[in-house]
Amino acid sequence: MPIAMLLRSVPLIAMAPILILIFGREQVTVAVMGAIVVLFRALVNIVFGLRSASAATLDVATVYGANKLAVLRYVAFPSSLPSFFAAVKISVPGAITGALLVEWLATGQGIGYGIISAVGRAKTNEVWAYIVVITLVSIVLYNLIGLFENYVLKRFAPQVWKAR
Repeated sequence: MPIAMLLRSVPLIAMAPILILIFGREQVTVAVMGAIVVLFRALVNIVFGLRSASAATLDVATVYGANKLAVLRYVAFPSSLPSFFAAVKISVPGAITGALLVEWLATGQGIGYGIISAVGRAKTNEVWAYIVVITLVSIVLYNLIGLFENYVLKRFAPQVWKAR
């Protein structure tokens, strides 16, 4: 958590030059910035989910002789799935935003750079077209994650899926 807090407290615009020095002006920098943008929110949600298993269920598993790995696999992980998928759903727009920012600052290519270039050339229609594309991609990814969530919960955590 301390490393995640450190990464979250540094502004993205200040972190970009450091990442460019480390990783260069390649797509790796875009991926790293996207990961940093979503890391803290996802980590908090996932840790919350892993701790959300009921004490009674954990006690039953322990009484039946489950070791820590078995408790994690059969109790904590299934109960954390809704929080995990919430973290993924929240992370999609953040990752896209982080990628756009790095494309603008570092790579000189991609939609992030295209938006800034279109603004500089006063091509308002092009800017709005990019915004529509980004919004549609975010919505499609969010809904795909929702479909995958329903499948996974129904298959691997039916008690959680029924409670929804």
